[in-house]
Amino acid sequence: MPRCAQAPIRCYNGTEMGFVRTRFAVCHPVELERSAEVELLVDTGALISVVPRATLESLGVPVQFRRNFRLANGQTIQRDVGGAFFRWNRHVSGAPVVFGDHGDMPKLGLTALEAMGLQVDPGTQQLKPAESYLL
Repeated sequence: MPRCAQAPIRCYNGTEMGFVRTRFAVCHPVELERSAEVELLVDTGALISVVPRATLESLGVPVQFRRNFRLANGQTIQRDVGGAFFRWNRHVSGAPVVFGDHGDMPKLGLTALEAMGLQVDPGTQQLKPAESYLL
């Protein structure tokens, strides 16, 4: 998924919204001690996470299937998908992950974010624990 330049977004109070980037440990889905630290954009508008292919392959994360993805410009691309664990501080959980190709933006999607019990605080632009509901 190609990178694109984005202008800052203005909040209702006139301040600029930032982009939340932070470092996560990405772990092999079975052998959690096999991990790598990666800086990811926390993208609450994306469902699935994207980690560079080289990182996932170095950890031995297996490809489970190949999926089509539609880009904002309407183009359809294919990417390999597997599963990995993500860890930030004491928060850890498994989630699907796209094997990112050159030019793909590394990001943590909403599925992994919620599975770890985290949310983005819109005021501070920091991660914080989320209240979980079992309905």
